[in-house]
Amino acid sequence: MTPRPDRPASDELHRTNNPISGGPLPRQVLGAYLQVVLAGLLWATAGPFSILMHRMGVPPESVALLRPAAGAAFLILFFVLFRRGERRMPEPLPLLAMVLGGGLIVAVFHMAFQFSTIAVGVPATVALLYLAPAIVLVLSVPLFREPLTLVRALLAATSVAGVWLTVFGARGAEVALTPRGLAWGALSGCGYAAYILFGKGFGRVHGPLTPLLWSTLGGVGILGVTWLVRNDPLVLPPDAAAWGVLLVFGLLTVTTSSLLLFHAMRTLEAGRAAIGTTVEPLAATLLAIVFLDQVLTAAGWCGLVLLMLGVAGAYALPSRSLSDHAGPEYPPGPHPPPDSGR
Repeated sequence: MTPRPDRPASDELHRTNNPISGGPLPRQVLGAYLQVVLAGLLWATAGPFSILMHRMGVPPESVALLRPAAGAAFLILFFVLFRRGERRMPEPLPLLAMVLGGGLIVAVFHMAFQFSTIAVGVPATVALLYLAPAIVLVLSVPLFREPLTLVRALLAATSVAGVWLTVFGARGAEVALTPRGLAWGALSGCGYAAYILFGKGFGRVHGPLTPLLWSTLGGVGILGVTWLVRNDPLVLPPDAAAWGVLLVFGLLTVTTSSLLLFHAMRTLEAGRAAIGTTVEPLAATLLAIVFLDQVLTAAGWCGLVLLMLGVAGAYALPSRSLSDHAGPEYPPGPHPPPDSGR
């Protein structure tokens, strides 16, 4: 019998199930969901950061490349500091899938998000971006065998409706819908959904950092080739302050937020994690109310309530056993040690 690969210590931690329900322990679920919420809070700064970069003289085409490039620099640093010698290089086929497949997802998402932001503004972009939970909920059924129950569908619909009511129920929000802007926004939503599914699929086998690093590097490479082919000028930040904004932008909204999400999805189902990320527009709206004197209409406040109901309801869902969606390299059940020769 061919020996099975040894499980990394981190996987053993994530496979410590509740002996009664068979699912993850309540503290694991709470910790993972808090990571999803924190990731959403960090992503809430992406729109304002993008607008700030545009006002500092960096156009959206350049921001689409520079933002993931800054994030990739931090990911390389994290990989050197925290993962050196811990795991071998992925096999050629998974590595190629991470670099090309994941890289294409990253490139499309960053490009679509920037063009949507400049075309229809941050509120409309966020509204279209959060079509993603519904997409993830449907596709996670065939991909990860996650159940599509009526409660899950209602929670996803509640969250998406809450996003739309919130972002379009704000007085003073710049919303100018155009066919081109709507197309870019919808594409960013599809890219975001694909990113969550990619993180769930590869993260459960390779951990959160490895797929995130290779997909981000692949995305930067694809965007760089696109720039060369189109012969577009790359506009760099004009001064030290702009460079500082770019680095913080990449660290918060590419590196830290994505690591939190990918790590959390080793415990949470992809559909529930996607619903949890809708805390982003809630946080962005509250920040705008406090710091930008933005005013919500009655519809906007109803949207915030729906958002909170959707996010809280997703956390309250019962968890499946982690072995139900374990990575194919580590099937459930006892494993002989790798040197047993059995």
